[in-house]
Amino acid sequence: MNIGVLGCGRQGSVIAQDLAKAGHWVNVFDSNPENLEQLKNLPNIKTNQFDVTDRQALIKLLKKFDIVVGALPSRLGFYAMNCAIEAGVDMVDISYLAEDPFQLQSIAKRRRIKIVPDAGFAPGLSNILIGEAYQELKPIERIRILAGGIPQNPIPPFNYRITWSLTDLIEEYLRPVRLRRNSRIVKVAALSGVEIINLKGIGKLECFYTDGLRTLLRTCPEGKNMEEKTIRYIGHSNLFKILIDCGFFSDQPIEVAQVKIKPKEFTLAVLKPQLSQGDTRAKRSEKDITILMVEVLGKSGRRKYTCIEHYDEKNKITAMARMTGYTCSIITQCIKDYLNYGIIPPEYLGMDKKLNSFIKQGLKARGIEIKISNGIKNKQH
Repeated sequence: MNIGVLGCGRQGSVIAQDLAKAGHWVNVFDSNPENLEQLKNLPNIKTNQFDVTDRQALIKLLKKFDIVVGALPSRLGFYAMNCAIEAGVDMVDISYLAEDPFQLQSIAKRRRIKIVPDAGFAPGLSNILIGEAYQELKPIERIRILAGGIPQNPIPPFNYRITWSLTDLIEEYLRPVRLRRNSRIVKVAALSGVEIINLKGIGKLECFYTDGLRTLLRTCPEGKNMEEKTIRYIGHSNLFKILIDCGFFSDQPIEVAQVKIKPKEFTLAVLKPQLSQGDTRAKRSEKDITILMVEVLGKSGRRKYTCIEHYDEKNKITAMARMTGYTCSIITQCIKDYLNYGIIPPEYLGMDKKLNSFIKQGLKARGIEIKISNGIKNKQH
């Protein structure tokens, strides 16, 4: 296939390389030439400096491809989907968009276009696993997702290193969280609901609510209780709560030394080097761990999926980029075989035996192992 990849950041670059390795011809677009430099002169890849905010130019560009991958910041995700539909091209997207992708359902179906939102790690792979469990355990009563990426060698005070967009990380900490409790959708604050978990070989970690259920709230309507939490080292959430409560992420301009600035822009500029550093003396600055635990309780039983991945030493790829990029790449290569059009959330692919098998086999071939444990439903539920 002739594939276009919009965005060449931490995830987009890995997606492009994996697609090219699979034998597809890939054109990668990014406004920052430094991001493109890492992919220059690689087989099957052409790099292009391009401003995606030029709507008409983008629509014209997208028409050249069999399918497009969106690896842009969240603020551009919904816009890019709209452009893909207008261009008449299918799209697989990993942006953490705030908008409801199902707003595009009718026009995508009418134009016979397939749009896969949230096609990354979590949401993404987490949804696929839930889709699989849904088919085998339905009706579903409870869904619980714990997911996150942490550095192997944390540096205080945040004990975190950026493995994706900093802007979208902060958006995750600011955006209201939608959960389902007793069959009702409720909203709670991000970073709330902190609990401690203990993982063998890693130790004690904290997890807290973030807005990761997303399309599942629509596609699994019978789930009485559903929640998603993000995993970090203990104390991380409290530090960000303090910054948020003190107004450091406000978009309301303030005047400092006769200059108007937005606290959020200033804070991001200060945080970026802090959250980009690592233990460079040991050359371990990018070494990370991703953790995904999905628990599903259904009428006929319960299932737990566990996937813990580490930095790829051989290929120098972060665990987060592997989990996100490989999942997206595999979906991009198989979505043509999905029979319906419109908005296709990843859980629909998990419900499709053929595509689910293709995705899981593809992940396994790339060294990603998912452990599955089954159990009998507890009577108290």
